[in-house]
Order: sequence, then C-alpha cells, then structure tokens
Amino acid sequence: MPRIVWQNMNLTWLAAGVVVLVLVLLATGYIRSPLRGWRRAGAVLCKTGALALLALCLLDPLWTRQQPKKGENEIIVLVDASASLDVPETTGGESRAARVQAALVSGSDDAAWIRALGEDFRLRLMTSGAQTVSVPHFRGIKFDGARSDFSRTLMTLRSGGTNLAAVVVVSDGNATDAAAWKAGEKGAPVFTVLAGEKPPEPDLSILDATVATSPFEDAPVTITARVAGRGKAVLEVLGEDKKPVAAEKVTLSGGAAQTVRVRVPLAKPGLSFYRLQLTGEGVKETTLANNTRLLAADRGAGPYRVLYVTGRPNWEYKFMRRAIAGDDDIQMPALVRIAKREPKFEWRGRAGETTNPLFRGFGAKEGEEAQRYDQPVIIRLGTKDAKELADGFPKAAEDLFAEFRAIILDDIEAEFFTQEQMNLIERFVSERGGALLMLGGQESYRAGGYDNTPVGRMLPVYLDQSSSAPAIGDARFNLTREGWLEPWMRLRADRAEDEQRLTTMAAFQAVNPAFSIKPGASILATVSDANNTYPAVVVQRFGEGRAGGVLIGDLWRWGMDNEESHKDMDRLWRQLMRWLVVDVADSITFAAEEDAADRERVKLAVRVRDRAFKANSDAIVKVEVTQPDGTKSRIFAEPSLREAGLFEAEFFSGQPGNYRATASVEDAEKRVSLGSKATGWTHDPLAAEFARLAPDRAWMQRLADDSGGKMIPLAEIGTLPELLRNIRVPVEVTLATPLWHTPWVFAAILLLLLGEWLLRRKGGMA
Repeated sequence: MPRIVWQNMNLTWLAAGVVVLVLVLLATGYIRSPLRGWRRAGAVLCKTGALALLALCLLDPLWTRQQPKKGENEIIVLVDASASLDVPETTGGESRAARVQAALVSGSDDAAWIRALGEDFRLRLMTSGAQTVSVPHFRGIKFDGARSDFSRTLMTLRSGGTNLAAVVVVSDGNATDAAAWKAGEKGAPVFTVLAGEKPPEPDLSILDATVATSPFEDAPVTITARVAGRGKAVLEVLGEDKKPVAAEKVTLSGGAAQTVRVRVPLAKPGLSFYRLQLTGEGVKETTLANNTRLLAADRGAGPYRVLYVTGRPNWEYKFMRRAIAGDDDIQMPALVRIAKREPKFEWRGRAGETTNPLFRGFGAKEGEEAQRYDQPVIIRLGTKDAKELADGFPKAAEDLFAEFRAIILDDIEAEFFTQEQMNLIERFVSERGGALLMLGGQESYRAGGYDNTPVGRMLPVYLDQSSSAPAIGDARFNLTREGWLEPWMRLRADRAEDEQRLTTMAAFQAVNPAFSIKPGASILATVSDANNTYPAVVVQRFGEGRAGGVLIGDLWRWGMDNEESHKDMDRLWRQLMRWLVVDVADSITFAAEEDAADRERVKLAVRVRDRAFKANSDAIVKVEVTQPDGTKSRIFAEPSLREAGLFEAEFFSGQPGNYRATASVEDAEKRVSLGSKATGWTHDPLAAEFARLAPDRAWMQRLADDSGGKMIPLAEIGTLPELLRNIRVPVEVTLATPLWHTPWVFAAILLLLLGEWLLRRKGGMA
C-alpha cells in the first residue's frame, strides 16, 4: 500500500517554529493592510498554505509504494488437460478444449497475456490430467487425461514454493477429486478461469451406479443408476458375453438426475461383471463417453452349509430339503431325532444293567461312557462323510464354526443340548458371526424351555410371558412394512401381485404365541386370528451375527393348496436360506478397495482365521490377479501391523476393464492349503471424468474464495496481468519518490503565492 515516509523528522520543531513565526508576521501585516473581508481571508490562507508546503519540504517527505520485483516472484499457470474438456457444447460445435487452446496460444507464440505476465513474474506452465506435468509452452496440448485430479495438485502447489505469488487454474471446474479440497490457512491465492458456458446438449449421462445382491430369487442382482439428460432412453445391462441380460426404459426431462433400478434375473453365483449402457432413442449426442459404466457383482460361491437340528421327523424338513435340492450353493446336513430314548429289551440285559449289552466287554465304553438306554436315537442326513456329526451336535468350536454358516432349530427342546453346547451356539452367533433360526413347534420357544438359556437370550422375542387363551387357529399370514422392504420376504417383483398372493394363502393352525419383541428386533410378518395379531417372522442382530424366529409350526400347509403355492413355499425356503448365509463370513475373506486418492491403486485385504475363527497370522497369502487382457500377475500379501490375521497388498490397475483376483492361503508351518477366496473389481477411469460435463461455476468460485483469489470467465483471461500486478507477492521492491522534487508540489506553492498576490492587487496593495 502506498504511504508517505518523513526523512527528516528531527527537523519537525524547526519547521513548526518557522511556520508559527511566519504566521505571526502575516497576521501583523494583514491587520494593518487595507484588505477587508474575503480578500483578506483568502490571501492569508494562500500565503499560509504555501509556507506550510515549504515547511513540509524541510522534513523531506518520500512517496513510497511496493511493487513486485521482476523475475523473483513465481506464478503457476495450471491448465486442466482432461478428456472431458474435449467435448463440444453443441453437436458439431467447438469444444472447450479448442477455446482454451485459443486463449493460451497466439499463432506460434504464447498468448499476449502470458507474455505480459512473463515480464513481471517467473512463470511455470503446467498441465493436469491423469498426471500433473510441467511444460515449456501450451502449444499442442493433448486433452486426453483420464482424470481431473487438480484439487490435490492445487493443495500441493500452493504450499510448495516460498516465492509463489499465485496459481492460475484454467478448467471447467469438474474436478474428480473435489472432495479432497482443503484451502488451509496459508498458501498462494488461486485465480480460476472458467472454461465453458453451458452443459453439452443433447447429452445423456450415467452419473453413478451401484450394485446390490440379495436373496430375492427373481432378481438376485439389482443395479441402481442415477442418469440425466432429456428424452426417451433405454438403460441396458450387458453380461460378460456382451449380450443383454436386463433393460429398463426411462423418460428423462429437464436435465435433472433420475434414479433407475434394473433387476438382473438369473444371475449366476460367484463373481460377475456387467456393462451398464444408456442409449437414447433417435438422439445424436455430443458424446457417448458418459453413457457406459463397468460394474462387478459378487453373489458369493458356495457351498454354504446350514446345520438343521429337529426333535422329530416332520413335514418342514421334507419340504425344506426338496426346496434346496436344486440349489448347488446350499447344503443342509441334518440331525433328526427319531426317538427320545433307545428301546430297552430287558430280557437281554442283566439285572441292574443300564447300558446297552452290545457294548459289554469294550473297556473304553464301560461305566459312564457306555451307550445308555436313555439316550436319544438320532440319524444323520446329508453329511459330507461318515465322520461328520457322528457324535451328534458339535461340542467343539472347530467342528461348528469352520463347517457351518447357520443353525436351524426345529421343534427341539432346550434339554437336548448341554450347557456347553448352548454356550457354543451363542458364541457361534455373537463371535463367529453365524446365523440362528428357530422354527415353530410344540417344543420350540417357551414350550421348549428356552427361557433363561443362552439360546433364549439370542431369540428376538421374549419368552417370559404365557397365556391361558386357547391355541391360535386359522391364522392368516401377512407382511409388515419392514417385511415389504426385505427382498427375501417377497416372492413377486410387483407388490400388488404379492398382496394378491397373500390373500390366497392357507390359514395356519400351529403358532407359538409371542407377546413382545426385544429392542432392536424387527417384525417382518404377522399372523392374525379372529381376535389378535401375533409376530410370525422376527429377526434381529446379535453380536457379529443374526438371530431369527419363524413362530409358525405348520408352514407346510401353505404348499398343500396347489402347485403354484408349493412353488412359492419352496422359493421362500430358498430365499430364507440365502438370507441366513449371505452375510456370514468365511474363515478366509478377501476384499478389494479402490484408493480414493489414486483410482489406479487397489488395496487388497485378506483376513485369515483358523477353524475356531481366531485370527491366524501364521500363514502365507499369495494373490493372483487376472487383468483385462488375460495377463496374470502374482503378488504376496504381507501381514498387517494394524490387525492380527490381516494380510495386505496393493495392485495398480493400468488397463481399463475387469479384474479378477484369487487369494490362496497356506499354513506357514505345515505348508498345507487352508483354502482360497476370489474377488474382483472394475477399473473405469473415464467414468468419473465424464460423469458431469456442465461447467461447475460454484466449485471454481469456491476455489477462488477459499484461497483469496478471484474467478473470471475464459473470455476475460486477458485481464490477468493487470489483476495480478496488484496482489501481495512474497518478493517486493520499494519505490520512493521525494515529494519536494515533484512538479505538482512546486506548482502548488507557486499557485498559492500567485493567488495571494492577485488578491492583494485587487485590494489595492500591489
């Protein structure tokens, strides 16, 4: 800021004394003069002003001002060279890239404003796309960057140099890393130049897309996309063979974003890749680069094993087993008790003998360890070998946690289990993250004595209330509001069709009454008789897992009406099984996460647990990645210092397309395989770049406001030299001009004295 500096402040008293003395003499002289009125006052003021200026000159005043020192301060000109700028705003029109190029280059030389800046500042020219690079000039820029990551670049540049005066950014404002921007308290101001005036028209675009998997049999994969544009279009899903697998018609209006859901039927288990494609009807768009997305969906691959335990042979097991017979991913080994006690033939035994005489003579089986007559008779069905479940329900965590994802208890009383087995079931759900489902029956819930047991604590309904009311009969089934939101509870894609189906369902005659649910539990379905409504399907989270209850004991009646009802019942059993196992972790889990700062870098995380589901860090983890062109890369995952049992690795996705990865785990000591797990991801670098093509004026204004700069349109880029000359810079030079040497001071003194003389002359004194 310009200011006045007094060189001879030590002469202040002398100057003041001279002024006072002269004023006294003037006053004495003018009192005796014939001048009267305004002429006397004007003459006094003119003479006094002239003498005051002369007195001030004794102090040697200097007019000082700061000015950037030429060649010492640096200005960075950063040009967004991403591919999205090379899109015309109208069909066949000029692209923003062409306009930017014209503003940066004049013939074979730099533009005039760049040359003008170079006279006062040291310039550094840079382009930002997938990478930020310094360039000698802006001639021949290729606008082909797969990303617009200039937010992080700006944060680095602003704090990088001591002599940095300002950063000039030329862009349309569509930064792919906008969320990372933080201005900070210190740093050079950012002057933004907005390229572009309006969004390209006509244009259809997919703004973003997500994939969700569910146990819903008709649509196991649902793709949700946000699309924008105008006119009629078709959102199509293509499989890996590039053939359509699903489509949804949509009408877009006003350019506003619209959410569209596409259900993909018959999706295969395991990892699948899809291409989402938006096609306009009869519209020639300005660009098609924002009309596709690559997506990965992992439904998981079995076999998923569910342990079924029932107190008696019943219809539910028969129909459940038939329902999942065609599902290769679900296996249901069963323990079926066919008698509570083994028959005892007294005539074959000895007096007072309580053990089976078949085991007589086997030393290890004598006494308490021998097979007793009062033990239940259990048969095993669907086991993988002769040893599995040979001793009945598992007693060790290794046998239960490693083999099964869920447990179904059907009409089996609490006394069937030992206290240790009850605790093991609780740990299976709360620690291992498994699922527990209890079905209705005469020995389930309160009737089975589960109140005040570890299993009872996990159930989503309270068991401490009883009723003397008659048994529930002719109960009609219906879904609650929460039930309608669960895909696995629905059997039709259209709600109206599902509601019609519910009205024709058979009434149930065996229901375990529950009068209240636990906090956090959700009632998904109810049954109603003539008097009351009772919970029918209730679920809740419990620790790391989940627990559910189906309080209907004769669900099989539903399938007895007709063939369609039987198919619906089978479908519900399959979807229920899928829901039980879908979110339950295996002993080996494998996840791939794209780095938000660098989308080419993928973080791979493998978690390894032993058979008791305790973290296992003593393992060797090898990861094989299959790239889009078929090339295979093999890397080792290293143990993490943050978490036991976690192994981490990084992979850089250089090619756009689909990536598959398989993690193979070996025991580090025994060198035996512990298993493997697969995952996948897609690398679609241009998806985020072309998601939004409208100039983001608000973002460019924010960059300028946060840093103390200013935003200007591309048409006014020539004003930058004048704008930047007036900013504060790190290195400045001070210019000082003595005021008494300036012509205007001499002219002012001369004019004042001349004015005083004229007034005296007019008054007759000259």
